[in-house]
Amino acid sequence: MTINTHAITDTTATTSTTAEEQAQALAVLHEIRDELRDFNRDMDRLNELTEDQVKSTVENRKLTALTLMFVIPSTFAAIPGANFEHLNEYGFDNFFALPVLLGTVLAASLGTFVFVKKKGWL
Repeated sequence: MTINTHAITDTTATTSTTAEEQAQALAVLHEIRDELRDFNRDMDRLNELTEDQVKSTVENRKLTALTLMFVIPSTFAAIPGANFEHLNEYGFDNFFALPVLLGTVLAASLGTFVFVKKKGWL
């Protein structure tokens, strides 16, 4: 019975190479794990920023809605001061001028409120 020493030597060389490859693979896996941890931290920071932006957007929508609801009546309120002939602030040559103006202001304000409420801004 003969023992082939060449086969034994090849097996040990393969085992040591496999151990080295395993060590390299383990190092690569550790590096990937570290990169994934950094990526997760970056995603958490981005998520926090996004949540802050959403909160800011909601607040801005509310302020915009309130501003819009006050701008429309202010615009109509400026009309009597424009010195129109039939919409004099003190004389009211036309009897229906003021009620039409106030009705328009009320309708525009309510319309704006309904629109803003449907959009969910308030």
